[in-house]
Amino acid sequence: MLIRKITRKNPSPDVLEEAISVMEGGGIVIYPTDTIYGLGVNALDEDAVRRLFRVKGRSPHKPVSICVSCVDEIPRFSRPSGDAMELMERILPGPYTVVLERNELIPDVITGGSSRVGIRVPDDEICRRIAARFPVTATSANISGKPPSPRLEEIVRDLDAVDLVLDAGDCLDMEPSTVIDLTVNPPRVLRRGKGPLDPVLLRGAGDV
Repeated sequence: MLIRKITRKNPSPDVLEEAISVMEGGGIVIYPTDTIYGLGVNALDEDAVRRLFRVKGRSPHKPVSICVSCVDEIPRFSRPSGDAMELMERILPGPYTVVLERNELIPDVITGGSSRVGIRVPDDEICRRIAARFPVTATSANISGKPPSPRLEEIVRDLDAVDLVLDAGDCLDMEPSTVIDLTVNPPRVLRRGKGPLDPVLLRGAGDV
């Protein structure tokens, strides 16, 4: 396991390239987000995703979300409606996971065979710059069934089989993302988390 220090603002291009290279080779990277640390592989590499499930101890029948670099990338991997795009342009980047109908680019191993996929565009330059190369898995960096830890030392101890850790310090805000189902109209909140849900933010999207 390699550990590389990284800053959230102006992250080192060399460290980002190292993380991308590790993922391109099928490796697993612990990386910071705008919520909690994530466990990342190239989401289009089915073997790497299966390895992530084994390392995390997660059931292969449970889906994982993906992280992309910007809202404009979302239609590459899903089938959002016009209303969904309008809402996402208002709330992203930010601490939200949006659930959409997947398209053929997303492998079954990501969705557990479901027709839907969760997508994040975090308000964090590190993961967005990595995801500019390929979509990255956006599952929490913890052993399945164990609450995520705010301390990177504990995360690394539990997940010692990963290949690279991007160390941006301990995570002070442990609230996960808010999950919004955009396959229905009006949208439906599946999990309330860090993202606000005030009426102004969701105007035009129906009652949530």
